[in-house]
Amino acid sequence: MVNKFGSLSLQGKSIGKLTFAGRNLVGANADVAVAMLNVNNTLNTENVTPQAGFDFSMPFGTALKLIDAKIIAGTARSNQRNGARVATKTGTLLPMSDAKTDTLPEEEYDAVFVSGKDKTPHGRVRSADAFDSHDLVLFRVTPNYKTDNRGEVARDDYDEPIISNYQFNFIQQSKSGDVGNDDNIVRILVDPAESERLQAGLKPGDKLVPQGLKFAFAGNDATDWTVYADTLVALDEKATEKATEKPASNQSKTTTNQADKAKG
Repeated sequence: MVNKFGSLSLQGKSIGKLTFAGRNLVGANADVAVAMLNVNNTLNTENVTPQAGFDFSMPFGTALKLIDAKIIAGTARSNQRNGARVATKTGTLLPMSDAKTDTLPEEEYDAVFVSGKDKTPHGRVRSADAFDSHDLVLFRVTPNYKTDNRGEVARDDYDEPIISNYQFNFIQQSKSGDVGNDDNIVRILVDPAESERLQAGLKPGDKLVPQGLKFAFAGNDATDWTVYADTLVALDEKATEKATEKPASNQSKTTTNQADKAKG
């Protein structure tokens, strides 16, 4: 399966201000108790499967914080015969006064979880749970065409098909020798203008690092996740950037030391 990642770590505080709204039952058999949470004092809600022993009898509107959260593929109550899955959030819900925080450092949450065609942000996630962004080898690029309300390819005024984005298809290099691994392909979508700029000099086997990653949950029989990127940068260019950063920092230290000696 393409983009089958299991779960992504979710930064709870990036969702917004959470307040308790009540208890709900979800899952294929309606036997999983979740906490319904209002977000940012609006009528938007999030369902979170909390830790064992969570107090569902707390007053409505109690402010809570979510730590060590994950987004996983859950079972949909409807459409389960068709293999549909839904994005399910799990984690530890605590009073705001509790001192506990996420186990992962803040900088680890380097991507955005989005929903809908307009890519509405719904929190920050950890891309390393999906794949190593420095381990991707390109093997194919194909266009995705925009469709109309009848499911047919939409065309512009010149009767040309309208491209919504391009699929950049990668093999994870570290897993490429594992013939038993059917979940090795990573597909990243890039907007048309940026894709056409990038493709000019690309060839199979190029190693590219995605920038500005966004993850959306698809949950169908072809893929669990849709991945978007603002752009892609050649791996050797990233290495060059890092190499040039280090001398600059060392130079600043040397300058500081020389200034200290001059003062002395």
